[in-house]
Amino acid sequence: MVNKVKRRVSCFPKATYYKPREIPLCCLEIANISIEELEAIRLCDLLQIEQNEAADRMGISRKTFWSDLQRARQKVADALVNGKAIEISGGEYINTGECRVNFLCKECDHMWEPKFDQNRPTNCPSCGSSLIFRLGGDGRGKRFVENDYCCPKEKGSSRNTSEGSKKKLQ
Repeated sequence: MVNKVKRRVSCFPKATYYKPREIPLCCLEIANISIEELEAIRLCDLLQIEQNEAADRMGISRKTFWSDLQRARQKVADALVNGKAIEISGGEYINTGECRVNFLCKECDHMWEPKFDQNRPTNCPSCGSSLIFRLGGDGRGKRFVENDYCCPKEKGSSRNTSEGSKKKLQ
């Protein structure tokens, strides 16, 4: 098996889930786009950078960049045409440090910015809690909501919480 070259990524998405309106996420198929595939779309389609320069920025060959770009575009088209949710996560990449990401602990309200060469933190450095979220979304589609919610697939299950309390949805 050939080792996959880690792509250099300079920007992370502000939101990591997109889905059709009024359909619960638990009822949808999910198309996963990796962070480096999104970076290819961002460089080529949003910033309109030539593929040669975009490949250089990501530290990969032009052919590899083109493959990543085509794969990402195909996944986006599939999700839009077939009514799938889009999740942006995972991949083999290196954060170049140009994009800053802050995290918040829901247990102790500690906010921090991890070092750019670290992976996504799993615990709060202050209290050790695993209830941490990236500001602007947690990067995995989990949301805190104030009202009661029951996914149609889970009818009959008890997911009620006391009034005003928050609960996590997947």
